[in-house]
Formats: sequence, structure tokens, C-alpha cells
Amino acid sequence: MAERHNLTVDECLALLKDASLRPESIAEEMECAGVLRLQPAHVQAARDILAKLQTAAVAQTAGLGGPDARALAAEISALPEMLALAMVHAAGRAARQEVLHELATSPSRTLAKESKRELQKLKQRGVQVQEIPPQGEPVLKPLPEGEAPSCYASSIDAYGERAVWWTRPARQGVEVVQVIISDLKGILAVDALALSRRSWREFVKRLPRQSVVATAEIPKDHARQLIADAEAAGARNGFSPPPAYADALLLLGPAPPTPPPSPGLALDLPDELAHQLAGAALFEDPLFMAWIPAEDDLRRFALRVDEIATSQLFIDAAQRQQALERAAADAAVAYFTPQRRALYARRLVEMAHVLAGEKRLDAARTALAVSRALERDAANSFCRALFTHSLQGRVEKAPPPEQSPSGLVTP
Repeated sequence: MAERHNLTVDECLALLKDASLRPESIAEEMECAGVLRLQPAHVQAARDILAKLQTAAVAQTAGLGGPDARALAAEISALPEMLALAMVHAAGRAARQEVLHELATSPSRTLAKESKRELQKLKQRGVQVQEIPPQGEPVLKPLPEGEAPSCYASSIDAYGERAVWWTRPARQGVEVVQVIISDLKGILAVDALALSRRSWREFVKRLPRQSVVATAEIPKDHARQLIADAEAAGARNGFSPPPAYADALLLLGPAPPTPPPSPGLALDLPDELAHQLAGAALFEDPLFMAWIPAEDDLRRFALRVDEIATSQLFIDAAQRQQALERAAADAAVAYFTPQRRALYARRLVEMAHVLAGEKRLDAARTALAVSRALERDAANSFCRALFTHSLQGRVEKAPPPEQSPSGLVTP
């Protein structure tokens, strides 16, 4: 039966770090909080481990070796559960990931789970954390490759968000990890599902395949890499994944050691230049119609469009259109920094695969060609049309400038 008490791990650590308290007093304090009676020797052992963790942290900072991680993990595992959990948290705060790795494979499920949570917290702090390798022999014999469930990903929306469905065979059917990812904010939502094979087939039939959202089958390693890339992007930009992600990682396992290429790169591209020149036509496709720049940049461009629409410096629609194109070119150059060009290039490669899966090969080749053009600069019709396609009517519908009775344009 699980131990019931009202002592938190932080309170336990505070007691252990209080040099004015004897081990006997700490044991009594913990017992008063509902923890089962501890031996003073256990309390002293926990204090000794805290000192070793501190020594290890100092040694790491100085580039020296610290106490043996395996031996420390064994000492922690030998403690009563409350004290052991406190040491797991202390190891996390001291960034002793090698100790946490040892504890993550502990026979104690509680210690293993908390150690993995602490490793996840280190990752969120930007620490490079080594993936935990799978333990033991696989319980299930893998299905033949032809019978393994497919993985899927949706198209990408205007904000760089999409859904990914990673799968693996299970004893009773299919295990599914459904993740909403963003290439800016990381892991937005995650669910783990266990479905029968029949339910999985029905699930696949209901995946979004509308005109504005499409779904494509993708390799399993690529699905896992998309999730790992999103997690890394979120960590870089200061976003944490939801709590359920830590549990989903137990199903997902480590990301591929070498990132696999996007399946969109396998598309043949017989006339790359012609497709690059046709980049603006992508916004006629339902999957791209909602793509727009960031809100502040679009608002600034809209103000410029309104100036062009009402200015008396232009005498006809042709001049206004030329001014709009020049403004769009300037906006595109300012907006598409090297980082944004790389971001949109990755999005377009992924969209090329989705479009190819929808048999829209011409649009797929255009998306791939534009992604390659973005590696050089933003001087292409796609970048300009990102700004103009949603605002074109504001210039076309502008009223003609007022004229004086003589027919001259008034200043």
C-alpha cells in the first residue's frame, strides 16, 4: 500500500539541508508529517549522498570527475522511498544526469518515473540529455514490415502547426501517439491511444482529408524525428511540453540517431526554374490559402497597401499594381531573414510530400522548387505573394483619385 503523508519532496530536502537539525530530529519531523518512522542512519545516509551530489556538481564545473554515478544511484535506491525521491530531485537540481540515467532503469517504478521526469526538466532547461536506451528484450515479437501500422502527418497551417500520428504494433492492436506540434512553440498537445486493429483502420479513415487540411502517410522514423525537432524548437524558444509528453516518451522511445531525410525530398523535379517562377501560384491551392506572414508584419504591409490605394501619385491601376509589387518585394526581403528562409524551406518540403500524396504533383514540385530557392534568398514570387495574396483586392477596389474641374490632379 502506498504511503500516505503530507510532506513534500522540497520540504524533505529542506529538512536534510538544515545543519542545525540532528538526524533523530529530522526522522521525528517526518514521522509527524505522516511518513513511516525512519532510522536516523537512513537520514544520515541521505545527507551523505547530498554532500556527494554537491561535490559532483563542483567537480563537473571544474571539468573534473566526481563520485561514481552507478555507486551513487545504488546508494539512493537503498534509501526508504521518501528519502530516495528527495535524492532524485537533488540529482536533477545538481544536473547529475548520469545518476538519473542509472536510476531511470531502477526496478522501482516510482524512482524510475521520477528520474525520467527530472531528465525531461533538464532538457527543458537546455541541457543536452542522452536518450535512455530501451531496456530488456522486447515483450512482443514485431509484426512483419508489411503488417506494421503506418504513421501519418497532416498539412501545415499558417502558424507552422500540424498533427503527427506515430504508431507501433501492440499485443491487442496498435499503440498511437497523437501529437500536435509547432515548429516554433514545440509540443502543443499529446495523447496516447491503444486501439484494436479494426479501430485503427476506422481511425485512419477519419483522418482529415478536406480541401484545406490533408493527411499523408510518412515513414515511422520521420514521424519520430518531427516530434523530436518540435520538442527541440520549443525548448529553444522557451516553451515547455504538456505534462502528458513525459509519459508519451515511454512509448516513443529515442529519436533516430541520424535524422532521416524528409520524404518530400524524394520528389522528382524535372524543371526546377519554371516551378520556382510559379511559386505565387501555390496560394491558389486550398492548403496554402491561409498562409500569411506574422501578424505585425502583415499589419505594416496592409498600411502600406492602403497608402498605395489612396495615393494620388498613381494615375491608374497599372501604376498601383507596380507600386504594390515593389512594396511586396521590400516587405519580403525584410521578413525573410536567413532563419525564416530556413523555416519556410522546411515547411515547403513537408508540404511537397503532402501534396504529392494528394496527387497534386504540379503544386508539390513547385513547393519543393521554392524551398530550394529559399536557400539562396527571398527574391521569388512565393515570398512576395505571401504578403499580397490576401490583400490584392484592397488595391484593385480603390476609388479613383478626385480630380479638379480642369481635369488636373489636385495636390
